[in-house]
Formats: sequence, C-alpha cells, structure tokens
Amino acid sequence: MLDFLPFGRKKTPAASDPLGNLKAATAWMHELPMGDTFAAHEKIVTALNEFNEKAEPPSKERLQVLMHLDEGAQELQHALTQQYLRNPRMSRQIESRLWNAVFSFHWQMARGYHIFVMAYVGNPSSSDIRHDIPRITARTIRHFAQQAKWRYFRYETIGAKLWKHVHNLYRLAEYEEFESKPLLVYPKCPRHSTCAEEYFQLLSLDVLNTNSLFPKQIEMVDLWLDTWAATLRLERDYDPQRHVFCVNLGEDKGPRRARKLTTADNMLRCWGSDELMARVAQTREALQHGEAPAKLGLGEDCRLPACLEFIERITQQWSPAGEGRVRRKQERVAKVKRIDVVKDFLEICALVKQDNEALLPKHAEEELKVKISYEEMLDVRLYGFVTQRTQAKLHQASQPQSAQSPQQTAHQECWLMENESSSGLGATVDSVHNDWVRLGKLVGLKPERSHNWVIGVVRQLALLESGQRNVGIEVLAKAPVTVLLKASKPRHSGYTVDGIDAVDIVLPVSALYLPPDSEDKSGVSLILDSVEYAPGRHFELSARSRSYSIALGRVIEKGDDWLRASFEILQKK
Repeated sequence: MLDFLPFGRKKTPAASDPLGNLKAATAWMHELPMGDTFAAHEKIVTALNEFNEKAEPPSKERLQVLMHLDEGAQELQHALTQQYLRNPRMSRQIESRLWNAVFSFHWQMARGYHIFVMAYVGNPSSSDIRHDIPRITARTIRHFAQQAKWRYFRYETIGAKLWKHVHNLYRLAEYEEFESKPLLVYPKCPRHSTCAEEYFQLLSLDVLNTNSLFPKQIEMVDLWLDTWAATLRLERDYDPQRHVFCVNLGEDKGPRRARKLTTADNMLRCWGSDELMARVAQTREALQHGEAPAKLGLGEDCRLPACLEFIERITQQWSPAGEGRVRRKQERVAKVKRIDVVKDFLEICALVKQDNEALLPKHAEEELKVKISYEEMLDVRLYGFVTQRTQAKLHQASQPQSAQSPQQTAHQECWLMENESSSGLGATVDSVHNDWVRLGKLVGLKPERSHNWVIGVVRQLALLESGQRNVGIEVLAKAPVTVLLKASKPRHSGYTVDGIDAVDIVLPVSALYLPPDSEDKSGVSLILDSVEYAPGRHFELSARSRSYSIALGRVIEKGDDWLRASFEILQKK
C-alpha cells in the first residue's frame, strides 16, 4: 500500500481522489488493511471527513460513494463496538481511542447524509436522489441515534442540536408520507425497518436513560428495540387513556411522560406502550419456560437469571403506570461536607478492620498473637522464611495506635459531598482525575466527623458540560466488618516440589461482612473478590476471635471485580 517511488509516475484518478466515484471508492476499500480493524476504520473516518469537506454539489454519484462507505464499514463498526463493550476495565486512553473512533464515524456519516437530505428539501422537484430519500433519511436517523447511544455509554447529555436534527428528519418523513414505509436500510441486513422505527429506537432508549445502566445493558436494549420498536405508533392527538409518552417536534428536547397536557399543539406526538408491554411479557414468559435467549432475538449477552431481572427493570420504566421506576429510596437533602474515598478493595478491608479493632482492641491483640499473618504465610511460601522487611512491617502494625502517624492510604481521595439521604449521597468530581469512577464500583466512604468507614456502590453517573461528573452512591453498610476467609479444602494443582503441592498452602483472603438490612431483605451477606466465589463453596470465616464454617449461597450483586453473596453458617467453632 505504501508507494516509496512516486516520482515520475502518473497518478490514476483513484489515487488522486479515492472517493471521486463509486469504482474508485470500491478499489480503495479493497486496499484497506482489514487485518488491522482500528487502522482500517481510522482511514475510513479520515476519508469521510475529507469527503464532507469538499465543496462539491450533492449528486447521485457522490451519494453512491457515501452509501458504499457506510455499508463497507459496518463489520468494522461492529468489531470495534464489541471490543469496547467486552473490556469495561480498559484504561482511559484505550477507552477514549475506541469511543472517539466509533463516535466519529457516526458523526461523519450523519453529517454526510444530512447534506443530501437538505439538498433534496431545498429542491425536491428536480432532485435526482428522490428515490433514495426514504432510505437515506432512515440511515441518517440511525446514525444520529447511534451518536446518542454512545453518549449514553459515557453518561453524557444529548445536545439540543441532535434532537433538533432528528425531529426535523422525522417531520420530513411525515410530510413525504414515507415514515411507515418498510425499507431494507442496509443490503446485508435482512430485517426491514421504517423511519418511524428508527426514530422510536432513540426515543425509547432515551426514556431508559437514568444514568444507571451499564454500556452492555444499553447495547442489549438497543438490539431488542430492533424488533420491539415495531409495536409503537406515534399519534398527533393526545389521548390520556392510551398515551404514556410524548415528544414535541418543534423543541430541541427528548421525550417525556405525558402528564397534564392541556393545550393543543400540532407539533406534539404521543404514543402508548400497551403493545410493547405485551411483547415484552411474551418474551419474558418464553424465557421462564426455557426458551433460549438467542432464539428470541435477545443476543448472546442475555444470560439468565440476570437478564430476566433486567427485562423487568426496563419494563417498569416503559410501563403506563410507571410503578417501580428507578427512583431514590429517600429524598436527598443539600448538605456540603468533605468525604474521604477509597477505591481499592483490600484497602477498604484494611480501613474497616482498623475501625473494628478500635472497638475491640483486646480481641484484636489476641488474634494477632494466635494467628499467622497473610504476609508471613506469603513469605514462607515464596522464600521459606519470613523476611526482615515483613517483620519490620508487622512490628510497626502491632504498635499502639497512638504511637503511629495518622493512617492515610496511597489511593485515598477527598471529595466534596453535596447532598445525602439515609441510604446514599451525591458528589461532583473531576472526570479526568477520577476516571476510575464507574457504575458498580465498590468504594469505602468516611464523611468528616464520622467515626467509621462505610461501604458504598456507585449507582448513577452523569457527565456535565463543565467536564465534571455527578456521582450517586448507595450506602450498602454503615457498620461493616472485615473478616478472613480460608478455603476449607485446598485445590490441588497436581504439581509438586519436594513432595509439596504448589497450592497446598491455603492463604486467607479478606472479605466484608454486611449485617442484615431491614429494607434490603437480603439477610447477612459477604462482599468478596469475584475470583473466590463458587456456589456452595466452603470457607472458615474468622472475625473478632470467633470462627465459623460457612457455605456461600446465591450472588446478590456483582461488580467489576467484586461480588456480594449470601452465606449459610454450617458450624460455629
């Protein structure tokens, strides 16, 4: 592909302008480095930008080139999207590269198609692309909807310009009377769609935008709406008995629940969700009777039983009554205070343990005397003896708390809390310095003037125009307890050195005990590292000089590298 000796050669039209015509564009697409998905995709986005920047009048031939690029990039788009969704813990740099690559493609495609649509609107009678207008209108709406979806992935708000563009595109489809005309939007996709269905996918997804869904969940719903959106109908006359949502085509805003609509407005469009609810109920019933999710068109990421719970959750958001929708359990009140935050699981356990030992110093001393520490066991396993460094560390840890400097972990941060309730709090943080803040992240919290650390989970995120993030945190436990778990049965590796199995020594692991919550109804539970969990796995649980034999139960909740599970006490030792 690289031309190291260009001098003296006559450039072909394709070389001078690879997107000059359909033939040149086809040849250029065949030369892309398809073995490097990102590089090939990057070249397409760059070419699209150059294509859109050219001050050439829209023509049938240029539209064919644009549509060919759109169709040829679909597989690359899918590959990059899957790469993004399957790596939720990727670095900020990688996330930014992938996000911008995919978003830029949809932005350039929507920009390119919109130029042709506006050219048609300016002179419909003599336009040579009149036959293609329904298809390119549907594609334009889809690319705008994809931009919105990728903003949802980052918990960003949808700009007023995007809503204005999409509303106008739907108005055009209504005016030309092709909004409900079935179209094969892409040749390789056998599913027919309509401009109304493409519009509904964006509207329905926006209704679910509570800043509390993971990107993979948003992607799943978008897939389901490929078929579910066909059950919805936009109507001009508002009927309070049937209609649940409405959108104003003359505004630069998204949909809202239809309440107290007294004035007539010819730009208002309303729809009900009874047929959608019936379709979702059929799907849910089929899953409960053992039907495979893939056969129902739910995709491979729909895994039971979590998928059933998620379907129930989105149903509540779309339901006519709106019962059970995502709401705060208690109203938050404005209260500004500093709050210490820790994100590392082991550091959280260590800080909670300090709180526990402060309450029971005698028990802590007894445990220190009779139990071999994790560091000592690790040294024995690696070196055959306890190193001086470990001995010095343990000696320092055994000194009275008053003799030590104030405990401050390396990863401890200080946030400014803005509001709180009995079950959670809200704060605004810098999105660059706090890029680790993600939905489902477990954190340790200690508000100023508080005597102990509490355990919380990030439940809501919203990116502000200032570049900061609003963070909503639910407090799981106000009085957690750090415990040690030791597997009852070592897992033998089959590989021995001098007759000693490589994993014969079972090291204890830290976990957090959560007392029962009257509101949660989950009973006692443990938060532990995900890799340690297996249903029914037996552990010896040690805490406050007491020991129990337990068996892990069901998973109550799962985060990025942690999970919360119920457990059963088998025996008190």
